[in-house]
Amino acid sequence: MTETPLYEGKAKKIFPTGQADQYLVVYKDDATAFNGAKKGQIESKGQLNNAISSIFFELLAKNGIKSHFIRQVDANSMLVKKVAIIPLEVVTRNIAAGSLSKRLGWPEGRELPKPIVEFYYKDDALGDPLINNQHIAALGLVTPLELEFLEREALAINEVLKAHLLSRNVKLVDFKLEFGRVGHEILLADEISPDTCRFWDAQTNQKLDKDRFRQDLGQVTEAYQEIFARLTRQATNFQAKVKVRLKPGVLDPQGEAILRSLNSLGYKSFQSIRVGKLIELVLSGENQAEVESLVAKIADELLANPNMEKFNVAVEPLK
Repeated sequence: MTETPLYEGKAKKIFPTGQADQYLVVYKDDATAFNGAKKGQIESKGQLNNAISSIFFELLAKNGIKSHFIRQVDANSMLVKKVAIIPLEVVTRNIAAGSLSKRLGWPEGRELPKPIVEFYYKDDALGDPLINNQHIAALGLVTPLELEFLEREALAINEVLKAHLLSRNVKLVDFKLEFGRVGHEILLADEISPDTCRFWDAQTNQKLDKDRFRQDLGQVTEAYQEIFARLTRQATNFQAKVKVRLKPGVLDPQGEAILRSLNSLGYKSFQSIRVGKLIELVLSGENQAEVESLVAKIADELLANPNMEKFNVAVEPLK
């Protein structure tokens, strides 16, 4: 590594290596917000973001997502493939926060019906503006097929990260990705860290990301350390069973149809039938109580209709 970086950004320095197709990325403790209007330092941020990004890149590789990441070199640096960065920030949102809340007038924390993918033009002088497909085509940043790939890849990454983080009791609110070209191939690049993602505790919604710096909430280093700790803690696999049933008094056409069929076949002893569903999940967590709480939250938000159905959760270590 030479003393002079090829490039120095807000959070990282890029150095050449002995290999023409590889770079060394060194993470810094410098912190900026609001397009550089606010500046500061976060103790140990470089080491934590390097470690956290390495964990996420390795996780994504196991799930078929290709990136520029080769390996973590030391506490502050990683070895990556040389890519030509596409000047697009690809932002995926699961929960309203930040600029989306301001633009749509939605309260922070509102769950989105489905993930939203947005594109921002990487240009500091312009303030990285939000742009649409037509703007991207006019600027000639990517082809229509490449744009479809970027959106599809962002959603795939979202599913992997969201599930993994939920198993660590963390909500993935939103996150920014960057991509780069190696020849005709597009690879995930940059970093995935509390600098580029919004992470909230799944139970309390406590912020565990750079919003603590942006909003002067304090305990910024502690938030980054907490994300690293949750990602590296040894987790146990659990099996959860969620039984969902209609509430008393709610009509059950499916149960009534089965009852009529039984009666027509001569089985007259059945008085009533209520149909439900059994959902089995396998997930990792630190302890059974935490997993039960998480699965109950998922059941309440996704697996059962609160107006018509009730549920109960049973969790046990996976044998």
